[in-house]
Amino acid sequence: MGLEKKARAVQLSVLSKYGVLADFSALSETVLDSALQGAVSVKAAQNMTFAAWRDQLLGPGASLPVARIDYAVKGQTKLNKLMPGHDLAKALKARDRQQQALIKASQEEIRLLKEQMNALSRQHNEAGLPEPVPHAASNLRGWYASTTVPLNAILLDIKEIDGEFFEYQGSSNKDYRKLMFEAVFCALNDLEQCGFTIEVKASDGSSNPPVAPSVTLYQSRLQAPDDYRAHAFECEIQGIQLDTLEVESDIPGLWQKLPKNDHDRRFNCHVTVAPHERLGVDEDDLRHLSFFVHKLFEALARSSDKRPRGALQEKVIICLLLSRTAPCMQARTRASVSTALIRDFALSPYDRSNKGTDISAGAVIHHLFQILKA
Repeated sequence: MGLEKKARAVQLSVLSKYGVLADFSALSETVLDSALQGAVSVKAAQNMTFAAWRDQLLGPGASLPVARIDYAVKGQTKLNKLMPGHDLAKALKARDRQQQALIKASQEEIRLLKEQMNALSRQHNEAGLPEPVPHAASNLRGWYASTTVPLNAILLDIKEIDGEFFEYQGSSNKDYRKLMFEAVFCALNDLEQCGFTIEVKASDGSSNPPVAPSVTLYQSRLQAPDDYRAHAFECEIQGIQLDTLEVESDIPGLWQKLPKNDHDRRFNCHVTVAPHERLGVDEDDLRHLSFFVHKLFEALARSSDKRPRGALQEKVIICLLLSRTAPCMQARTRASVSTALIRDFALSPYDRSNKGTDISAGAVIHHLFQILKA
């Protein structure tokens, strides 16, 4: 990233996080990199003096001009002298447009779901038939819809970095990592409300001593009976960086606060998901859910530092595709296609001999094409 672009990125980041509009254009690249890390928590910054905050953010002795509106502008002042923040204003407007677009898209998704549910209900009431979609499938549809809202926001926000590929790209993905952790923990919390028991344990995957202790990142308060655990699925994802969890204690569902450790250390996360009630989730829905959860944690792993952001983009896109191609989502379409198409529609390209939760991107794309063809 060029020095000018990096200064603007820091300016926008500091304004968004601390509410301070400052000029970073005169600072060195090393100081800007430090500022991008945002080492001062928002809560701590509220009670700090400007000097203490500036020294912690940039290092001792750094000069930082701050914009203040405390004087009247003379009527004869030329407008171009009042517009040094033109690029910043454009960036803020662009971010606002992105957020508004996401809100509208979510509202439209909710509206369509309600219309489709009402239409199905009317059709089956007129025909005197039972409701064709199980309650569990309806819950999963809502879960996929709510889980993909933050994923869409992350996908829109992921930016490529100037310079040689793999040289600068992904040197610091901390902001994306925070967003991914929030998305993952909210998804697990909502999935638990749908009637699943979830456990996520992290063990040190590094060979560098001292080995960090294993921790439980998420554990449902209601445990599934042993007979339901026969329907559980498990997956293990390597290379997850947990540094943001040392300070982000307000994330919902976080079971244990992590001890201080080397920020570059990577962990292996073992995830177990099991139904603890008779939910009526069929085999295809449960298997598809295992694919989605696996890819969700893989996206979390790709948000580690020094990972190319293109890899993070790919995993987020695969998650979004899996959310759209879940069997519970397809049920909305079955009522409007012919019997012959339903037969093709129900065919799954997944290799059922493979009991694992990992699935290739190619298989997901093929499955999407099959659904579109139907």
